[in-house]
Amino acid sequence: MALDRQKSPYRRGIRFDVLPIPMVRERCVAVDAGAVQLVVEFRELTNDIIDDTYGGAVEARVAFDDSGASLHVCGTRDGLEHLRFDCFEDEPHYHYIHQADGANTVVRIDELAVGDPIEFSLGCVERHLPSMLRHCGVANLADEVERDADRVRTAIGAVRDLMRNANDQSVRAR
Repeated sequence: MALDRQKSPYRRGIRFDVLPIPMVRERCVAVDAGAVQLVVEFRELTNDIIDDTYGGAVEARVAFDDSGASLHVCGTRDGLEHLRFDCFEDEPHYHYIHQADGANTVVRIDELAVGDPIEFSLGCVERHLPSMLRHCGVANLADEVERDADRVRTAIGAVRDLMRNANDQSVRAR
């Protein structure tokens, strides 16, 4: 029996009944990884960006002024984003994106426990991508990734370099 953890203080992240802020395509570099595209972006998040995206419908409970490397995991066939890792300087986190529901769950990355958010994110993609995609409701995509896991592993090196460069850009911007 599955538990509804949304009211639990130990739930996995915070669910929002909206999709995350779209990626800015001009800031993105895609790396082919077979069934998925791993898209790296230098990303900024401010309260103004949140307000502009959601037209005031989403209330930010804290002040945001953060940036860093983001890794978007998109299906090659459907072109949809299913996971996102925002390796921000102040508030690193990742998103389980539930496209069918038009929702996403945001989970904080505890850098004290897991270390570098970029390495944590790449480790998730390399070792846990199929199970994370299943959690997003895309089991067929997860099966494809499992069958062709070498393509994802091969792409990780290029993605790591791109993410490090995006993080360097974030540091220069501050």
